[in-house]
Amino acid sequence: MRRIGMMLGLAVMGLSGCVAERAERAEPSEPMESGVTINESAEETSSKDIPVTTDKEVFGSMIEDVPKGTVRLVDAVTAQYTLQYTDGTSERPARDGVIYETVIDDLGLIAIKLPNRDDSFGVFNYSRDEEWGLHGIQNFTIPEAAEKVRHGLDLPEEELFVANFEMSQLERPVEMWTLYDETQCITILVTDASSVADGELIDRRDDSNERYRLNQPEGNGLFYVDQGKLIVVTGNVSEEVLLDLSDSLPEAWSVDFPMN
Repeated sequence: MRRIGMMLGLAVMGLSGCVAERAERAEPSEPMESGVTINESAEETSSKDIPVTTDKEVFGSMIEDVPKGTVRLVDAVTAQYTLQYTDGTSERPARDGVIYETVIDDLGLIAIKLPNRDDSFGVFNYSRDEEWGLHGIQNFTIPEAAEKVRHGLDLPEEELFVANFEMSQLERPVEMWTLYDETQCITILVTDASSVADGELIDRRDDSNERYRLNQPEGNGLFYVDQGKLIVVTGNVSEEVLLDLSDSLPEAWSVDFPMN
């Protein structure tokens, strides 16, 4: 099967309190556009090859404002993001579905399982001024027929699914790559190192590769600065795996970053 990555105009709406109203309707309303970039990565495959966990077909998604005063990213995404089904019902991600939750400076990154399928999840990119604001979403599914990629990085698995996502329209542009399979999800994010909060230096034998630990409620994460770029590596794997991965990354300005 050939790999496809396509931008979807999923249904979005920025009106608070409209989820319950949508659920009562027999038919979902037409999609509306928002400023959030949504990217879906999946494999081209027959529907009979996809193991589903619900009889409901996804119509689109709805995005609301983050409640004021929200601190945790999991609280932001579970209040803000709703999947809509063609039968008029809707469903939000569950708090216990978090894969990793990462905050550094004014940036936030969270991966969470989506409710429509066991093998479906999303990576949500946030930034914060006074409140959290959602900028981009990567949606993933893992069909049985999907083809993994030989990534060339220092990871236990030589092949993983790989998806790239760029948000160049932001004041602080972000590019990220997510490497994943049926059990793990690792995201590499790069942006300008305009200001970086102090982190906990990870004690290592090789002091030339300084890495800083991120204190996060779910998963593990680290960061470092390379040639004016902030590199964040986070996922639901051990810190040692992330360290080995980060050491195998090319220089930030390399045309091959992050994979040779």
